This record gives sequence, structure tokens and C-alpha cells, in this order.
Amino acid sequence: MKITIQQACVSPDTQPFDAAERKGIGHPDSLADLVADTFSRRYSSWCLRQFGVVPNHWVDKVNLVGAVAEVGFGGYEIRKPVDCYLFGKVTDQIGATPVPVEAIFNDAVSTVLSTALGGLRILDHIRLHINNTRGVATDHAPEFYLPTAPTRLAGVLAEESVANDTVICVGASRRGLAADLAARLETHITSTAFRHVFPAVGTDVKVMVVRVGTELDITAAIPCHPELVPSWEAYRAALGDVQAVLSADLKRLLDQEPRAAAITGVTFQLNTKDLPGRGYLAPFGTSLGKGDCGAVGRGNRYSGAIEPLRPASCEAPAGKNPIHHVGKIYTAVAAEAAQRIFNDTGLYAEVTIAARNGGRLTSPAHVLVALDRDPGTGTLTTIDRIVRWSISGAAGFKDHFLATDPIARFRDGGLS
Repeated sequence: MKITIQQACVSPDTQPFDAAERKGIGHPDSLADLVADTFSRRYSSWCLRQFGVVPNHWVDKVNLVGAVAEVGFGGYEIRKPVDCYLFGKVTDQIGATPVPVEAIFNDAVSTVLSTALGGLRILDHIRLHINNTRGVATDHAPEFYLPTAPTRLAGVLAEESVANDTVICVGASRRGLAADLAARLETHITSTAFRHVFPAVGTDVKVMVVRVGTELDITAAIPCHPELVPSWEAYRAALGDVQAVLSADLKRLLDQEPRAAAITGVTFQLNTKDLPGRGYLAPFGTSLGKGDCGAVGRGNRYSGAIEPLRPASCEAPAGKNPIHHVGKIYTAVAAEAAQRIFNDTGLYAEVTIAARNGGRLTSPAHVLVALDRDPGTGTLTTIDRIVRWSISGAAGFKDHFLATDPIARFRDGGLS
């Protein structure tokens, strides 16, 4: 493992401008990520209880195809249900014991959709599809793909749980102010408490924050449940009430954020696409209910937001096997290392891990640490130690992923 450390990046809040967005928990792409991760977590936990091992699986290609609906003020009618697709290799049997893949997928879909959307109605309008591509290949022992006994599989996994792919993963010390505000606003709008006050509001929210110098331009798209807004006038009145409350909430968020002290102006707009008689209505509070589709990897990054001006991993972590899929593991390791560097040295860091297929989890090929300032000789030793410590625990991230509920992490802004 070669570690390179140098001054080579700029902290986001010192740049002349920044931009970020956050896709809400009810966005189809967020739902796809959550279904994939929830399935992997529950599949892994079931197999650990039953067999004491986590078999080979990856489901990072979950797709959700939206319903066909007729939507208008006052109601909607579903013409075709939501189709939920599980694509990937999943070990569905160990010896003579089957793994209930379909039941686990059904449980994951039901839990995610009902929790993220705040209701059960959508569950009457879903269909499940599983396309399991499990087979046998020569890159692993046959037991890896078609295990005949848990003890034999455990032995194979102990020897062959190496990096499953060539990957490049990136983590940053912290989000910029724009991304933090986008995440905090989205989690506030989609919270149970907020929607209790405004029951017409759905969870397929998107928040975009652009900072130009010391000015913020914030745009939010907030859906309404069609059956709860009987007319264009009722819809606009509901949005007006929401904007008034959110404007006050936004002011409080900014007052509590030290990095916002220099902000001199804020523009805040809702549903900017609306025209008289045409608004953002979504059955079940999500555009998945009116034809939009979701796919793993198109939602928020591991940090909980989308920051196009930051370097990004080439991987979609959701649904990847937590045992040896380095697109998942090193994304978390890079983020942890960068955060520890900031906490211990005060230096903003962007950590890039490049790994070769087949490499040991504790020894990726390259680690690049870009810093926003010259670290000095003494600090270099500290940073090197932090990086090596984080990578030494790569295999242990399995326990972190299995212990962390994907929905809870999302609601925490992607920071837990």
C-alpha cells in the first residue's frame, strides 16, 4: 500500500461558489438505494443467524419502475402498479437449506416504502420481480457460489474474501455549507413532526442550495398528496403556509450554523415549475406513484448529499456485499479517514483509495490524501497513522453495516 499525502484540494466553504442537492427519502432513487441496502442487511443477518456466515450476494442494481397513474387535484387512479426489481447474484441455498430470498425482498420493499412514504397505501400497488443471476465461475472455488455446507463456505470465505473488484473510492472530511443546509432542510421537511402539521406534504422532496460568494439561493421541490388538495387554490394555499414556516425554520438553521455567519443574503423558492392549474402532485407523496423510476447509484452520495464540485467515488455502495465488496467498504473507510484527519489535525482532507481486484482488504494499492493546507512534517506522521488505522479495520466494517439501519442513517442526514 502506497500512501501519498500532499496539499492538493480546497475546502468547499473557502471556494467562491458552491452547489449541492439532496434527494429526499421518498425520491425513487433514494427508495432504490434503501431497498437494496435493506435487503442486503436483512439477507446477511438472516444467513448469519441460520448458518453463521454471510454468503456471496450483491444487489446493487435494484430498480423501481413507477406506477402508471391519472393524477389531478382531489385524487388519482393507479392504472399500473409499481414494479420492484431485484437484479443480481444471490446465494439462495446452502446445502439442502434454502434462503428465503423472495420473502426477504418483499420485507425490504414493504418496510422501506411504508416507512419512507409514511403510509401503507402504496403496498396495494406493487409487484415484485427477482432476476437471480447466480452461477458458478472460475474466479472462486465452487463452494463460494454453490455452498454445500456452512463450514465449507466459512473456510472458502476466510481465504477468498479479497477485494472483489478494481475500485476508486473517495471520502471527504466534511460537507460544504450548501450540502449541509440541503440535507438538514430535507430531513426537516420529510420528518414525521413536520408532516403532522402539513399532512398534504409528501416525502419526494428535493432541495438544491447554491452559494455564490456570501449569498444563498435555495430551491425546494415539495410534492403534495393529490387527494388532500382538492383544487389549484387549495394547493397554492398549502404551499404558501409551508413556505412561511420553512422560511422561519431556515433562518433558525442559519443562525445555528457558524459557517453561515458571513452570509449576507438568502433567496428561498418552492416548486418553481408550477403554472396556474399545474402543480407537483404525487400519489403516495412520491413521483414513483406517477411514473418516475428509481435506480441504485443515482441518489445521494454516501455523505448524504450530492456535491458535484467535490471528487466522487466511482461506486454505488447500496446493496453491495459488506464482506468483500470494496466499493462499499472503501467508501466508508475513506470517509472515516478523512473525518478523523479533520478532527485530529483541523485540516480538511479528501481521501482517495484505489484498490486492485484480488487485493487484501487491509492493503489497497494506493491511498491519496489531498489536504487544503501544508500539513508540516510532524502532522504528516499523524495523517499516515490515521490512514493506516482506518484501513486496518476495513474488514470490520461488516459489523458497522449490519448494525446500521439504512433508513435511520438516511433520516440522520447520511451521517450516522
